[in-house]
Amino acid sequence: MKRERMEELTDTLVVLAATVILLGGFAPLFEGVRWVIVVLSLLVPVAAVTATVRMWAPTWATPAGALAAVVGLVWTFAPGTTVLGVPTPSSLAALSDLLGEARTVIVEEVAPIVPPDPVVMLVAVSYLVIFVLSDAVARQVWRVPLLGLLWTTMLVVPSVIAMEMPPWWIFAGTAIAWLWLWWSESPHMGAIPSGAAALTGAGALAVALAVPVMGPDIEPTSSDFGVAESQVFGTGINPMIELGRNLRQSQARRVLSYSTEGTAGQYLKVATLRQFNGRTWSPSPVQSDLDVEGVDDIDEDVETQERTTSIRIESLQSSFLPVPYPATRIRGLEGDWQWLRDGSTVRGQNRTTTEDQTYTVTSLDRLPTADQIREAGYAGRSLDSYRSLPQEVPEIVTRLARQQAAGAGNDYDRMVALQDWLRTDFSYSVEAPVKDGYDGNGLDVMGEFLRQQTGYCVHFASTLAVMGRVLDVPTRVAVGYAPGDSLLGRTVDGATFGVDSDDLHAWTEVYFRDIGWIAFDATPGIGEPTEFAEEIDPSGGSGEDSEVPEQESREDRELNAEDDETAAQAQASSGTPWRPALLAIATVAVLGAVPGVVRQFRRRRRWSAGQASSEPLWSEVSDTARDLGIGLDPTETPRGFAGRLETYGAGGTDLVDLVDQVERDRYAVSGPGTPRVDEAQRVVDSLRAASTRRARWWARLAPRSLLK
Repeated sequence: MKRERMEELTDTLVVLAATVILLGGFAPLFEGVRWVIVVLSLLVPVAAVTATVRMWAPTWATPAGALAAVVGLVWTFAPGTTVLGVPTPSSLAALSDLLGEARTVIVEEVAPIVPPDPVVMLVAVSYLVIFVLSDAVARQVWRVPLLGLLWTTMLVVPSVIAMEMPPWWIFAGTAIAWLWLWWSESPHMGAIPSGAAALTGAGALAVALAVPVMGPDIEPTSSDFGVAESQVFGTGINPMIELGRNLRQSQARRVLSYSTEGTAGQYLKVATLRQFNGRTWSPSPVQSDLDVEGVDDIDEDVETQERTTSIRIESLQSSFLPVPYPATRIRGLEGDWQWLRDGSTVRGQNRTTTEDQTYTVTSLDRLPTADQIREAGYAGRSLDSYRSLPQEVPEIVTRLARQQAAGAGNDYDRMVALQDWLRTDFSYSVEAPVKDGYDGNGLDVMGEFLRQQTGYCVHFASTLAVMGRVLDVPTRVAVGYAPGDSLLGRTVDGATFGVDSDDLHAWTEVYFRDIGWIAFDATPGIGEPTEFAEEIDPSGGSGEDSEVPEQESREDRELNAEDDETAAQAQASSGTPWRPALLAIATVAVLGAVPGVVRQFRRRRRWSAGQASSEPLWSEVSDTARDLGIGLDPTETPRGFAGRLETYGAGGTDLVDLVDQVERDRYAVSGPGTPRVDEAQRVVDSLRAASTRRARWWARLAPRSLLK
């Protein structure tokens, strides 16, 4: 009994170790260690409760672990809802609300982030469920394949979000735990011969170590973003990095088309990123007293012009809505939509997406003169969050920012000088940053980008925003779509544009007092540079230069969800990359072959051991019968089982002689008798020959004897 309890405890500890190792897969998505400490502080007590109950009352171990998990979650994340520490119905409601908040954070934020409590709780729930299920499965005879499926799922989820292979040690650690449970001798599992297990273990570890190094990186399977495709915006992954990966896709597809007043195209914003931690840009909540997005910020002397844009989504499924900035009214949307305060963007709620939406946006063009924007005063300290920078900004960034803006006496001329320098002296390339190892939008690659003088919109937008902040100018980064290409729908009242997946874009927004946020696009060859007319009107009307809020307070805005005509669905099909598909097929083939290979090694080992004893030979006959679907009764004697085998076609003197030898070896006082290897082999062959082709194939591919 003591030995069985120790085995139970060992199994639980191995499952706990594998769960902790799998937790490392989320490390690239989160900053700090608090989330790890919180999850471990829940996992370890739940494992202790489960192991303790299992040693004394195995039937109640899994329910006890699940109950401990729920209580731990309530005590950690909703302690105020308990009565003397006992969870109440309001406790479960509070946990449910936190899970809903976690979804919102995942949609809005970009990795890596410092995870708030709702996200930490979501991760904790996921790993507690995996631990409790794995611990229960580890007691079953079919634990090997199901444990592999559970743990593979927890390997895949963070990998898909981060779009990169997990570190090798996560593969290796999980494989070791899996092999231990497979290899261990316990009442729940038959022992695998040491030679076959060693070979299988070595092969599994070799694959685990080779796949992260030699396998292709996980990449999006389409050339645009959206929930059903490559989710650049809306799943918590970094939109700046994913934008570059999507731009490098070989096949472009039509995402949307729009008709707008005038002849200039519109920049369609999807998300606003204002927080820069030195590694990446990300959205963040705006203080309640900070209001810089509304029409009230525009001086009455600044000319404004209302513009109407009709947009039809053709192949895009995202929770974020492409809209001109700043939109003041949206009509024709279906579903549940919400304005986001920071950046005046729009997000779908409750699984509402852009798929097949057709809507009309009213936005405001701001048309200040160059003199008016030059005379815009200091924006004030309330915008310091848009000036914030990490302490260690590379010297080349600060030096070139000051050098290129030297001689400019106001924020507008400084930003125009930086914009024009980047558009003139730099070149556009989506491949060079990857080839030369400086792809990204953080300070660690910005210096190399300035030296190489080539990159794509991510590099230009991030660099211009950081350089603006170096000069104490409030800046942020916008992501969405560039204006696209003009179509044949031009009329005297406006023009029609088509936007493709390779029009994914990032640009910089700069704040000017009494005017608001103005877009500056430093990327060469895309859009038009921002430059306002010296006397009257803006020159080179880029749709991005016309941006302002509405004529009513943002709190009073409501999206008018009306029944409107939906756009004709025109989804283009895109080919699936062949490398990930081949890797998946190869992986499935290798995993599918493992049981058959192990079974073959076990058979050869028994034939070899049968030279000294008949027991291995009888074990092989019994296992062959089990593989072919012939049931075994543990209370049945060898002679009784042999009598049943005769009804399946395994009769003859070979079977009789083999049973006689087994009985002599088991019960006679004399030593081992004559080897019966040839006889045992003929019995096995006769069993196979008498079976159906289907039974023989199943015996090769999924041998039941491995699960005894």
